[in-house]
Amino acid sequence: MHSIGTGGLVPLLYVDDSENDRLLVREVIALTETPFLFCQADGAESAKPYFQSQTRDGEPKHFPRRALVLLDYDLGNHNGADLLYWLRTTKKLSSIPVIMFIGSPGRLHVEECYAAGANYFISKPKDLERLKTIVRLLHLSLVSDNKHPSPILHLPEYQPDPRKGTLV
Repeated sequence: MHSIGTGGLVPLLYVDDSENDRLLVREVIALTETPFLFCQADGAESAKPYFQSQTRDGEPKHFPRRALVLLDYDLGNHNGADLLYWLRTTKKLSSIPVIMFIGSPGRLHVEECYAAGANYFISKPKDLERLKTIVRLLHLSLVSDNKHPSPILHLPEYQPDPRKGTLV
């Protein structure tokens, strides 16, 4: 699906205003030995510099363009869908896969995020083992050959786009 970053690691930027949630995802990546290059931001404004600082060829130098963004919906004073919309309307950033991550999704949240351009919408799991499974499947989805549906679609935490009535 997408290219691998430096040293075979897939760059993953996790944007969440909760320090505990960011720490938990970082620890799960380490525990599962999933080959993600973990980067984090505590909100929309602190995430933008990862994308805005570019090299001469236009590629972001702090965060490789072919990356994954795991984006919390509720960012305190901001809405994760706003950052998603900014990414989708910024030409050089519009193809970055974004997975929305939320504790308690409502239908309107899911619709809003898909309308803003989310690739997937996943409910935050309630336990550590489920989070481990999600992290592993996120990686598998990124390195898959695109001949089969993404493993993410089979997660009970996956929320399909309710506007379509079918799997995305």
